[in-house]
Amino acid sequence: MRRTTGAARHRAVPGEGGRCPGQRGAISVETLIVLPVALTLVALLVAAGYVVIGRGVVRSAANEGARAASLARDADQAVTLAQAAASTTFDNSDHRCQDMAVVVDTTGFAVPLGQHATVSVTVTCHVPLTPLGVPGLDDREVVATASASLDTYRRRQ
Repeated sequence: MRRTTGAARHRAVPGEGGRCPGQRGAISVETLIVLPVALTLVALLVAAGYVVIGRGVVRSAANEGARAASLARDADQAVTLAQAAASTTFDNSDHRCQDMAVVVDTTGFAVPLGQHATVSVTVTCHVPLTPLGVPGLDDREVVATASASLDTYRRRQ
């Protein structure tokens, strides 16, 4: 007589439709459990991508704004140029941003000629994440600041 192991003795034989006895509806239950978790993970990955891309765009906008402001002759022109450069950076990136704010620190224009002076630009953006539909996932605020040196011997007004 041939000896069989426990696993071989209790091997399930497919019944009608290729299903094993006792397995009817198991795939539906597994799908019901796994699908929401998988969709939530995908939504979280997309949200992380939005935030990472948003940080890059905000940093780039701050850098471009600071560079543009450093080329200005006076503080008022620096603010105008910085805001225009930051807006152009966002327009060219196709990044969705709500409530973009550009703050320009022009105190460097008051520094006397011959002394080192800088102008800094802070860009704030709210990255919209609520449209992804993940409960508890709110919009994220992304902030970046960049500075640029003013020409030490260039006339400032």
